[in-house]
Order: sequence, then structure tokens, then C-alpha cells
Amino acid sequence: MSVIRNNLYDILLETGIITEDQLKKATIEKERSNKSLIQVICDLNFATKENLYSQLKTALELQYGVNFILLSEIEVDLELLGIFPEELISNNKIIPIKRSGNVFTFAMVDPDNLSAEKEIRYRLSDIKDLKIKKAVILEDDFNIFFEKHFPKKEEASEVIEQNTDELLTSLGVDLIESQIDDFDIADLSDSAQEAPIIQLANSILGVAIKRGVSDIHIEPREKYLVVRYRLDGVLSTYKKLPKKIQNAIISRYKIMAELDISERRLPQDGRIRVKMTNKFIDFRMSTLPGKFGEKIVMRILDKSNISFGLDQLITNQETLKTVREMITRPFGIIFVTGPTGSGKTTTLYSALSERNTPEVNISTAEDPIEYDLDGITQSEVNKSIGMDFAKILKAFLRQDPDIMLVGETRDKETAKIAVEAALTGHLVFTTLHTNDAPSSIIRLQEMGIEPFLISSTIIGIVAQRLLRKLCPHCKEAYTPDVQTLDFLGVGMLENKTYYKGKGCDKCNDTGYKGRIGAYEVMKVNDEIKDLIAKGANTSIIKFAAQQSGMKSLMEYSLELAREGVTTLEEVVRVTLSSDGMSSVCPGCGRPVGDEFYKCPFCQYELKTVCPRCKVITQEGWISCAKCGLKLLDYKADTTCNNCNGEVSLEMYECPWCCQPISANNV
Repeated sequence: MSVIRNNLYDILLETGIITEDQLKKATIEKERSNKSLIQVICDLNFATKENLYSQLKTALELQYGVNFILLSEIEVDLELLGIFPEELISNNKIIPIKRSGNVFTFAMVDPDNLSAEKEIRYRLSDIKDLKIKKAVILEDDFNIFFEKHFPKKEEASEVIEQNTDELLTSLGVDLIESQIDDFDIADLSDSAQEAPIIQLANSILGVAIKRGVSDIHIEPREKYLVVRYRLDGVLSTYKKLPKKIQNAIISRYKIMAELDISERRLPQDGRIRVKMTNKFIDFRMSTLPGKFGEKIVMRILDKSNISFGLDQLITNQETLKTVREMITRPFGIIFVTGPTGSGKTTTLYSALSERNTPEVNISTAEDPIEYDLDGITQSEVNKSIGMDFAKILKAFLRQDPDIMLVGETRDKETAKIAVEAALTGHLVFTTLHTNDAPSSIIRLQEMGIEPFLISSTIIGIVAQRLLRKLCPHCKEAYTPDVQTLDFLGVGMLENKTYYKGKGCDKCNDTGYKGRIGAYEVMKVNDEIKDLIAKGANTSIIKFAAQQSGMKSLMEYSLELAREGVTTLEEVVRVTLSSDGMSSVCPGCGRPVGDEFYKCPFCQYELKTVCPRCKVITQEGWISCAKCGLKLLDYKADTTCNNCNGEVSLEMYECPWCCQPISANNV
């Protein structure tokens, strides 16, 4: 018997339920009527519904060896459904149906999908003796169920935004109001609990979640209150709210975060947890007193949308292979560098998740803990009681650790303990704030770590940035101008096609949707270790790393631009940096030390010195500031008239033509 695939068209033909001509007619009618294929076949009387489902049931159960079910005839556990992110359900075509103790039942279009089962087990890894029971469903049934329970984000967001406008109208206040400073705390607490304020506060959070933003800014201005969202790394204004509701809306968020609403003079930190579409979402909240009132910033921590895995972050296979080789080392230290918001935490969590097995003991020190990692001991910094990174690290060393993560190396003490931990047989992950991978070495030296300690412990450094991805619905090819290509150091001879976003409804007319990482991975080999121990500067270390195959952030980003993933404008905005260029020879582009007078590679004159006293001179000087030698006339005074060769004032004969040098001969 031939293998039956779980594609409705194939099943209908291979089982002989309908003929090929009938299938063509049914397909045409399906497109016209926008009904499901099964409903169209029944409407055209090609088969009865009972007979159709009976044969489909037999075919699928024979192929997969599991029960066939109809989603319309069972009740799905919506609370269980909320545990799994929409993207996982959509990509793998799975639906969690019910739970009975440690037994979970899933309806799957393809029960043989091993990657889906692996992801399910990862999500339910905290369940002891987990057992997964599978059932097969039709893809048509899955699509109907998915559209019902997961409406399009644009539609849901539009409904919430309309509700926000209605709430503002119902409040009945003008946009411009004078600031009122004298208010009663009890009245403020009562106004924060009023229904319109609660709904407005929830609506702002709901729109942010639906749009997929990373941060919410509630900013008091002189005459109004501004709500801004950070989407794909860029802030944009969402609403301007009336000044009159400023204190009430800010107090509402402080109540949700369990902060002191009467304290308006000091910054406060808190956390909000909300439930939306059957899933829990955390907001890390911070308040800051300002001239026109307290500003609130909330970072959205949607755990259901986070899927840790290096292969989901790093698209370049060579770079991915290098990083995986680094994290599998038994001991040493790995640094992840980049500015705030560049995805360092996600990269570290992804590395830990790949090493997280029952055979290793992993401990983390974080400030604060952003995501829960099963099977890992996570400790949070608490400065109010003196529990900082250094103190937590010292405690880790007495906890028999294999792998340690330090949220950030901020001072000499933390850096020293991390290096010592790496020396004593532990694998340490940590972060630094530097512009690129090679400059991390100098940063560590500036923090007081000896070069020989750095060279003997460091495994590698990963520098990263986040670039906005082009919207797939509106991107178009174009040829960039010569100035842009020259600025990026890309020649026109490449004849590469680049892309830019036109802007559409799917991306809010920005041309971008989502972000992708750009990585600079410097794996420390013996040559680089030797340079670090000798105290080489950043440019020389970078040159050695590039000779060993390291791709710079610029090169990695340009590859993404050539592939049509991002734009050249994003490459310039995010990755362009002139750091270290002052230590590169203008003649040949190779790295040179600051102490060099001439480039050792091409003999380019890097510094001009006085021929008599050897003091460094500056361009435009008429005479040497130390010995008074006239520099403008010096070349003419030191040229042999016989051969026109350069001679020195101290010479008695020309080294080129061997003629005596006299006053008449120069």
C-alpha cells in the first residue's frame, strides 16, 4: 500500500474518495465561496459527510497509529492552550487538548513531527514523568480552530485602540489642562481605582502586547501626558493623553506594581503581571520623578514569545558553529558585549539552555532576573542588603558549580572573581559594555585585570547588535547611491541588489517588522593569547582576529543587507563605529601601534619629527619648538646638489653619490 500523506488533497485522491475532476471542481468552488474543502465536497454531493470522515479517519489512523479526532466534537482546555505561544502552535500545527495528571493530550496535523514533540517537552520540562498522548486531526480543522481562537493581531489591536479612544471620550476632559500639584493622597487612590482609569491603563498595556513592543514610556509633559512605544528598537508616539488624568493613570500603574503612591520624590522599581489571551505577561516597571511629574517606563517580558536557542538567533552557520564550540569548553570565561537592549541576555540564556542538562550545575547572578530558567539556580542582586555580584559569585564558588553566569561585570572585584573562577575549572558567562569584541580586552585591563590572567582564561568574546528586519510584505529591490556604498566601504563592482521597505499596513508604514541579531565572534586562539599577554592594542588584536576568520559587526550586517533581511540604513545606524581607526595605517589599512613613527608594512610616515632633535612636529609648524630648526627650508637645505639625494646636516659626504658635502654643495 502506498504511503498516505496528511494533506487533504492527497488523501482524497489516494483513497479514492473522490475523482481528480471532482477535486478540481471542489477546489474552484472553495476559492469562490471561501468555505472549507470538506464542506464544499458535501455541498456538491460528491460524498456524504459521514462517509467522508469515516474514510479519512481510517486512512489517517492507519498511517500514524493514533486516534483521529474532530475538534468540533471535543472541548479544548483553554487554560492549557494559553501555556503555549501562538507561533509554536501555528508553525507546528499542534493543539493542546487536555491534561490528566502527568498525561498531556495533543491534537497534531503531523504526529510524526519530532521537533514539535521536542518543543512540547521543553515547555513542560517541570512536569515529573511527563507523558504525551497524540491524536491526528485534519489541517482544515486546525485552520478553522486557529482562526477562531487566535484572531489576527491587526484586528485585535484595532479593537483595543478603538476602546482606548472611546475611554478617553468617556472621561470628558480637555487635552490641555494646567498642572495640579496640590491633591489628596486618598482622593488620588480613589481616582486610580475608577473604572475608566482602570480600563484605560489596561488598554495601553493591551495595545503594547498586541503590537509586540518591548518598552512602554508614560511621559508627563507640560500640557499633556505622552504614551510612547519602543517597537523594534525605535520609539514612536502612541497617544497624547489629557493632563487632568496624569496623576490618576500613574497612580494606577503604581498600585498594580505594589509601589507607594504617596512617594513622588524618589525613584521606585516594581513588577506587574497581567493575563491576556490565556497567557501571563510580566512588566518590569520603573518610576522617575521629573519636572512635570513622575515618568514611568515598563519593559515587557513575554515569556511565551521567548524560545531560547542559538540556532534561532544566529543565522550565519559558521558563526553559530564557532559559538557552540566556545560554550562546550569545560572551563574558561566567555564575554558577551554590546549596548543596553542589544539582546545580550537572550544570547546568554540561549547558551545556558544548550548546556542545561542534569549532569551540570548551573548558577546565575542577575540584576534583575528577567526570565525563569528551569533546572538552573537563579540569584538576584539586592544592593539594599549588600548582596551584589561579587558577593553572589563568592557564594557560588562554595556551591560546587560547573557553569556560572554573571549578569554584568561592572567593577574590578567582580571581574577578578570571575577570572579566578575560570582559572579554577569553571565555565563563566558574563557581559561587558564595549563597542566591539577586541576592545573588551582593553576594557578588562582598564578594570585592573592583568593581561596574563586575561590571556589564560578567556575563551572568546561575542559582540552583538540588533537590526530591524525588512517587512516581507512591502520590501522592494533598489540600487543604492555611490556615496552610501563608498561610505560603507562597498564597491559598485559587487553588482549586488539591496532592498528597502516601502511601508504597508502590516508594518505600520515603517518598512520594518521584527529584529535580527548581528554578531562579531572573536575566538581567542594561541596567537591572540600571545598578543593579549604582551599588551597589544585593540587594532592589532582585531587584525589578528580577522586574519583568523572573525567577521566584524559591519561585515555580518552587510551580509544581512545583501540577503535582503535588512537595509543599508540600518547597517549605518546600528553598527558603524570609528573606534580603533586612529591606530590603522592610512597607507595600507593595517593596524599599527601608537608608538610607531613609520608603518612597518608600507613605510608610510605616521609621524613627522624634527631632523635635528627628533621631537614630534605638527603639520604647519615653521620651525621646531625645541631646537628652533627652520622646518620649511629644511628639505631644500639638506638636498645634495650633485644627485638631489637627501642628506643630513651632520654628514660630511653624500651617502648616495659619495661627493663631499660643503656649503656650496647643498
